[in-house]
Amino acid sequence: MTQTLTEDDLYRASTQFRLWSFSPESLAVLRQKTHELARERGRQYGSENNDADGMADHLSKEEELQLVQRYCEQIRTTSDHFKWPVQVKATAVQYLRRFYLSNSVRTYPPKEVYKTVLFLACKTEATHMALPEYARRISTAPEVILAPEYKIMQALRFTLDVRQPYRGLKGVLMEMLNMAQGMVGQVEGVETKGAKQLQQDMLLLEQPGHHDRTPWKAPSSGKMEVKHITDRINAAYSAAKALLDGPALLTDVYFLYTSSQILLAALHLADEPLTSFYLNTKLPLTSDLRPRILGTIAACADILQTFSTDQILTKEGRDGLEARLEKCRDPATRDLVKAHAAAKRGSESDEEEKIRKRKAAREKHEREGDDFFGPSIGGKKG
Repeated sequence: MTQTLTEDDLYRASTQFRLWSFSPESLAVLRQKTHELARERGRQYGSENNDADGMADHLSKEEELQLVQRYCEQIRTTSDHFKWPVQVKATAVQYLRRFYLSNSVRTYPPKEVYKTVLFLACKTEATHMALPEYARRISTAPEVILAPEYKIMQALRFTLDVRQPYRGLKGVLMEMLNMAQGMVGQVEGVETKGAKQLQQDMLLLEQPGHHDRTPWKAPSSGKMEVKHITDRINAAYSAAKALLDGPALLTDVYFLYTSSQILLAALHLADEPLTSFYLNTKLPLTSDLRPRILGTIAACADILQTFSTDQILTKEGRDGLEARLEKCRDPATRDLVKAHAAAKRGSESDEEEKIRKRKAAREKHEREGDDFFGPSIGGKKG
């Protein structure tokens, strides 16, 4: 019997689901564990210097997250400056956020990591830029960019795939535009409606509320036509895409929700009546899963809605945290370029030793063969 795999089956087989999906509680526990391990290591190298009030110089877990978030924003602005596809910055941001689930900023400060994850994402998303050119454009030596790359790969568990909501959002856009044009009819498992009936239902939708993010406004005449609903769909798409480009990248939603849940949450905030109409074409009102699915989308939307750019550190705030970080950071990782060079030399030395041993073993085998069988015809006699 042939088994049909659903999109859910495929997602559950992905590394993003297996390795990088968490509940809010498990995510908090993981970050707390990483923070405590870094503090314990700090005590070993004597960096817990207390001030007069008995407060340590070390950064709190919340301050570490603020610093990581600030460099996620730096990745966004740098990628936009290069005019790279949106997939590059989304992937790079997730690499940075994943890296700091198992590493502390006091061990690897984000100002030394963010340029590397952006270059790695550039390669992953097939946006070619040679290392010398990239290094020149961000005014950084190439060896500085390469130094933490292997450590980052280890932290990522060598899984480079990042499932993003952008393609799915574009698919929803095209589907709703087809509905508006009267080109989509019955959907299997949902109440049977012809294409013209779906089109008519869209024209009769209630207007967006004042809380919706869409800039679209109904025509002053009050008469809705196909061109108006098309404009409404495009406006909702643009508003949702802006949410995916900002709050979705600067919060934990990629760790907590699937790509489809994130894009539907963004659409929900952009134009709630339009999104509800779309979901009604997919979810029967009698479905047992409907309340759970809608509740999940609403929970994701709450995270996106409550995010504010005021939560991002200012340049002065970042400089203040980094000044404190310098007082308590791990001395073993202060010079990543030097550590990388030493590891590379050690690797080359190990490889040379392996070659030497293989050569010695081969020569020994040949001598033993000559002793037993005699030298080959035409060979030199000992």
